[in-house]
Amino acid sequence: MDELLLILHSTFRMSTPIALAAIGGIFAHRAGVLNVALEGMMLIGAFVGVMASFLTGSVIIAIIAAILSAIILGYIFSFFGITMKGNVIITGLAINTIVLGLTAYILQIFFGQRGVFSNPKIVGLKPLDIPILRDIPIIGDILNHHTPMVYISLISLFVAHFTLYHTKLGLYIRTVGEKEEAAHSVGLPVNRLKYTAVLIGAVLCGLGGINIALENVTMFVENMTTGRGFIALAAIFSGQGTPIGTFVFSFLFGFADALQIRLQDIDIPGAYIQMIPFLFIVVVLTIVGIFTVRGKTSRGFKNE
Repeated sequence: MDELLLILHSTFRMSTPIALAAIGGIFAHRAGVLNVALEGMMLIGAFVGVMASFLTGSVIIAIIAAILSAIILGYIFSFFGITMKGNVIITGLAINTIVLGLTAYILQIFFGQRGVFSNPKIVGLKPLDIPILRDIPIIGDILNHHTPMVYISLISLFVAHFTLYHTKLGLYIRTVGEKEEAAHSVGLPVNRLKYTAVLIGAVLCGLGGINIALENVTMFVENMTTGRGFIALAAIFSGQGTPIGTFVFSFLFGFADALQIRLQDIDIPGAYIQMIPFLFIVVVLTIVGIFTVRGKTSRGFKNE
């Protein structure tokens, strides 16, 4: 029982950056924009957050800097992918590649480090001890003593659901994604709404990057996001673009990651253990794909 509680506690921690990026990515997804740049936005958030924490000694400034850096990337992605009508997949992949190279270059040129940047001056996030949760059996063991980003990810789930389904902004974003021509015809600012959707995702990606870099390790490692942005896209696809569904799959992917960490104590080659999260994602996507196309005939017509 204690082992299961530890795994579930770690699951919330491991799923948080995925959930933040995925919930942020839902807005662009519902606006009809495939934001492949989630990975780059998280990575730049992690890098800038660590540098700001190192230079100022303030976590608050680090968070603000991470968000601003991700927003800048969001504007760049939106300009080329929305305003200039470029291919959003190529644009997103280009941004991811540029950020990966740029962070490594800056790390080596300005800080004389290669691969890893760690320093005692870097201030990380501290776990919170919430009295209300402390006194609740089992739930307290799972949900208490997390960093603020874990709770922000939970709050963002409810905020995203409310925004998308109970506000005019959410209605407009969904209208743009589902019927762009109709949105144009009624005078909705389509490009502005798409920009807004991408930038909301950029803010949450910045927070996800902070979570990765300043939660436990308090350091920057080249390519430390290790594909979490793409896993977030998988969570969006698996959750069919809904906040609740996306969060559930983010949690499942985080569970697979937490499980492989706990299994590393077993006498099994580490490479096989580290494959678990990625194999799990492939299996989940396969199952979701099967259920998605189920009900369609070989000619592509849906059975009624």
